[in-house]
Amino acid sequence: MDLSLRLAWTQIVTGKDYDEHMSGIGQAQAAATLTRQIIQSAEPPEGGRVVIAGAGTGQMLDFLDAALLRPFRMTCTDLNRGFLARLEERIVRHGLSATILQDDIEHTALEPGPDLLFATLLLEHIDWRRGVEVFAGLRPAACGIIIQENPTGMTSVVTPGRRIPPSIAKAVEIAHPTLVPIEELLADFERRGYKCRARNAHEVADGKRLIGALFMRETPGQD
Repeated sequence: MDLSLRLAWTQIVTGKDYDEHMSGIGQAQAAATLTRQIIQSAEPPEGGRVVIAGAGTGQMLDFLDAALLRPFRMTCTDLNRGFLARLEERIVRHGLSATILQDDIEHTALEPGPDLLFATLLLEHIDWRRGVEVFAGLRPAACGIIIQENPTGMTSVVTPGRRIPPSIAKAVEIAHPTLVPIEELLADFERRGYKCRARNAHEVADGKRLIGALFMRETPGQD
């Protein structure tokens, strides 16, 4: 993650503004739908370990049936301790339990071998190829990735001209996330031994859509 993006996500963007923005443009709702589809397709075992990297404030949980997550041992991480405090409140409110960790996914301290490793709108904010390398290095049985896809001609992650909450407006003055090309993402995972087994899309505001992809390890029993 470059220094400007790190500053934006650790010192500028507030959890309140992030929640307002993500639900206002329909991305929190879309992420919840895609998360449900990925979990149902991956079928992690009851009691299995599900890791959500870059979990942020967990605003997606407001639009997801919590019963879907209760069978699993959850771990949620993020760079921003303030976001994690907001996430922890949500976890409790929805009757869930999770281990909450402050973690930098590019230099992660996560234990390897989760049954499902999840990242929603995380790769846009880091070196995404390094992110795929880290995910594969953790040797999950399955990896669920949600990315943003823009309409043709729109290259910025935040829609030009859209009214956005103050802290996010301040952040985008200095920080510039980068869209992840879906076909390159699929190819990079495949090179690392992960095949795409399911792929879905959900329309959101401004002609964009979120794409959810489930990658399964081809030889889950081997290191």
